[in-house]
Amino acid sequence: MPTLFPFRRATPGSASSPRPNLRLEAAMFFLLVVTFVLVLGRESLTTTRWSIQDAGAAFLPYGYSDAATGGHSVSRFDPKAPLTWECTLRPGATDPFCGHGLRYAAAPVDLSGFDKVIVRLAYRGTPGRLKLTLKNFDPAYSRPDQSDSSMPVSVEFDVHPGENLLTLPLSRFTVDSWWLARHPLPPGTRMPDLRHIVAIDFVTAGPAAATRFRAAIEALQFEGIFVTPAEWYLLLIALWTAVAAGMLVHRFLAVRRIYEAEQQAQARAARALAEAHVAAEAASAAKSEFLANMSHELRTPLNAILGYAQLLEREELAPRHRQAARTIHQSGTHLLTLITDILDLSKIEAGKLEILTAPIDLAGCIDQVAAMIRLRAEEKGLAFTATVAADVPTHVIGDEKRIRQVLLNLLGNAVKFTASGEVRLEVSVAGWGEGQVRLRLDVIDSGSGIPADQIDRIFLPFEQAGGARQRGGGTGLGLGIARQLVSAMGGALTVESVEGEGSRFRAEIQCGLGVRQQLEGPLPAAPRLPGVHALVVEDDPASAAMLQTYLEGRGLVVTRVGDGLAAVNAARLAWPRLILMDLKLPVMGGADAIRRLKADPVLRDVPVVATSGMTGPAAEAEVLAAGAVQLLAKPIDLDALGACLAQLFAVPATTPPPLKDDALVAPPAEALETLLALARAGNMRAIRREAAAIAERDPAHTAFAEHLAALAAAYQSPKVLRLIESKRIRIDAT
Repeated sequence: MPTLFPFRRATPGSASSPRPNLRLEAAMFFLLVVTFVLVLGRESLTTTRWSIQDAGAAFLPYGYSDAATGGHSVSRFDPKAPLTWECTLRPGATDPFCGHGLRYAAAPVDLSGFDKVIVRLAYRGTPGRLKLTLKNFDPAYSRPDQSDSSMPVSVEFDVHPGENLLTLPLSRFTVDSWWLARHPLPPGTRMPDLRHIVAIDFVTAGPAAATRFRAAIEALQFEGIFVTPAEWYLLLIALWTAVAAGMLVHRFLAVRRIYEAEQQAQARAARALAEAHVAAEAASAAKSEFLANMSHELRTPLNAILGYAQLLEREELAPRHRQAARTIHQSGTHLLTLITDILDLSKIEAGKLEILTAPIDLAGCIDQVAAMIRLRAEEKGLAFTATVAADVPTHVIGDEKRIRQVLLNLLGNAVKFTASGEVRLEVSVAGWGEGQVRLRLDVIDSGSGIPADQIDRIFLPFEQAGGARQRGGGTGLGLGIARQLVSAMGGALTVESVEGEGSRFRAEIQCGLGVRQQLEGPLPAAPRLPGVHALVVEDDPASAAMLQTYLEGRGLVVTRVGDGLAAVNAARLAWPRLILMDLKLPVMGGADAIRRLKADPVLRDVPVVATSGMTGPAAEAEVLAAGAVQLLAKPIDLDALGACLAQLFAVPATTPPPLKDDALVAPPAEALETLLALARAGNMRAIRREAAAIAERDPAHTAFAEHLAALAAAYQSPKVLRLIESKRIRIDAT
């Protein structure tokens, strides 16, 4: 098919390809657009108005009544005020009526292009009903010698004493039926016809409700939108503009085809590479998402298993039953460790592994890990020792969770693969830097060792060294995850092993130097709360039943619901004093339900403790921002839940007495900004730590810090936020 602008096509790969000259099309397009804008600015769509007030003396008033047919009604008007008239309806006629009209003395008026008529009428008298009639005199069917040959086009409306403002669409006007019955019309006559209006009438309509009234037309205006001839020209210009634009698009597409032909091979290669990259990322993302979802789904039944196991261990049981409960708890904990490893692997592969540094008690962390491993070692008859060099700092800055995970993985592996002998943990310092310390963690065992050809394999996912009998249980993820964690903490994990003699795993990690901080001590015991109403929101019946059993054991009265919307409705009906809210719920998610509860002025102060199998800084930040006081990870540790209850219901002991605001000396603006960010996120624990640091830096701020910490300990989020904001405003004002 020939094109509008033919040109010579270049061959792919040629050094120089001809470029079509686009100046002519661009100039054409520019001139047409300028013309279009100029004409459109001058002749645009306008709203046209026509009123009888503007016509002035062109209208001649007249009155009429039923007197011509034997009635006694009277219509009066003052020629000096043609828009005002009085009407008196009197009995004596079958249908009493009176009216007032205005006849246009000049040429007929064309009202066919208008859309509506606006009438402002001052009326005095009994409420009634009037009819507005437009009389059209068309020579095709009207005759000067017949007064009723003009087509009456009418509409009725109600009037009331006082000002009456009416907007009457012309589409509602119809031809009077009596007129149609008397006058045969030529074929093709327009119905109704408003092209030759010669008079405008107002006449009483319907039953004669009024006996006498006075009416004054304050405004009578016709409005409509017309398309002028110039605007029709605009349409033609717009059409030409579209044609010119199409030509330009055609030429630009032709140029694009030339460029694509020249680079066809490179484009194919780039597409293939991009598709391969996208496919690899999609496969990795799908695997990570699957593992994360499976982890969450597995944590839900584990929540009930471990919860009931903890409840059974607290009961008075026979020794064999207590041992069975302990075995269930240990097996569930082991399964939870495997699930955590799988989830960490998915995070590592997705590049989402997070290292969150904070001041930690290194000595306490090592003691806790050693206590856990010592029990496992003693069950196998192994000797276990943990030694810490004298120069190892007791407090550092690092990720306590990840350090604990690395130690548990390495030590658990050592205990599992050591049949007899000993397992040792040695902690020392590998080096010092500017405000940094490089910790060395050595895990030594007297096990069977690792063959030299299998050392590299043990760090691969799902790989284990040795034969089937030596491998035992496990997924083979621990060492690979430990190496990734150590690398993320700025260190390295190495291994030295002699087959038949044992192995040494050495992890070196980089930590900051921390200062000793006041420890909060052991978790407080769960209080007894007889009669306190709690709402448990959990879609898994087993988990919900376990939480109900625990809470009722502490004296609480528990209501259970299975979705977020039901939780909001139940809370509004019962007004509980505590809500346990799972985040993954049907109908309405837990976070959305918390936001709706906090938006309710009656329920906003009810503490909400969130639970979820998907934890982490992002999840915790989201749920705290929504208004929860704490996020508990599934499976729920009942001791942690009990400590949470102890904090929430210790309000009388921790709520500070009222203090005068002037007695609290605020810290500097930088500290207030930090506190404000924590308060808006709802992180009361972090506020307490920051308050302790403020008091330690400057004793002058002790009163402010203690008052703030007490409010945060009582989870008085609104009061904490108001206190910080008030101090910040005062500092800004000065």
